[in-house]
Amino acid sequence: MKLAIAGKGGAGKTSITGTLARMIARRGRRVLAIDNDLNPNLSLTLGIPAARISSLPTFPAEIVRRNEDGVYELAMSLAELCDICSVSSPDGVSLLVAAQPREAATGCMGSAHMAVRGVIGAAPSGDEDVCIVDLEASTEHLLVSTAEHADAMYAVVEPYGTSLETGRRVAFLARDLGLPHVGLIANKVRDERDLAAVGAYAERHGIELAGAVPYDECFHQAERAARAPLDHDPDAPAVRAIDELAGQLVDGGARPGRERSSPPTALR
Repeated sequence: MKLAIAGKGGAGKTSITGTLARMIARRGRRVLAIDNDLNPNLSLTLGIPAARISSLPTFPAEIVRRNEDGVYELAMSLAELCDICSVSSPDGVSLLVAAQPREAATGCMGSAHMAVRGVIGAAPSGDEDVCIVDLEASTEHLLVSTAEHADAMYAVVEPYGTSLETGRRVAFLARDLGLPHVGLIANKVRDERDLAAVGAYAERHGIELAGAVPYDECFHQAERAARAPLDHDPDAPAVRAIDELAGQLVDGGARPGRERSSPPTALR
């Protein structure tokens, strides 16, 4: 299963992605997590110490090449890439960081998008393997088809207008890209009114609401402490909600033809 997580900056996309990856791994899946954000922070939410962030390996410059048809493809196998770039994180999650710009005025990072697209395509697709990608906080990745090989894309949204509108745009473009499964994950939901507002918006635009994560100070506290939310407070309501979502995704499945076991109905 190959999952892509998108959304507006500040919506909680990276915190949810990292926590989801670990919760899925705890269910016995082999998890490959990819940080496609050019301001990479997925490592921290996976539980890798903050002191290591600036020194994590990133994709080599020669990661992609043009084939005889003029199409960009990986210049090495996924196994070779993982040998030189992957980092082990808690719960057995393997992390790949696409890029971390270290100098200004060095040009666009299009090769990183193409490399991530190739890695998603090369990742194992069996039920025991999960590839989860933290996409950049914009819709550019959809314009360059970064996640075209994903089984599903979920946009993390907050229960207010601009965030919901970003989720709608992501869903529209993801469908236009041909992704088989598209949905929203509501985050920072304070009460049933928030949940109802997101649900109504999703229904109005014909988008699945895959799950709801309550507003939780644990996430802010974890960020201030430079720790993963799961390590900071494993019993926090938001962490438990993400754990429930992980179960729905890997057991109910995000593949075409599979339905969620039930819609989110209450905050815990």
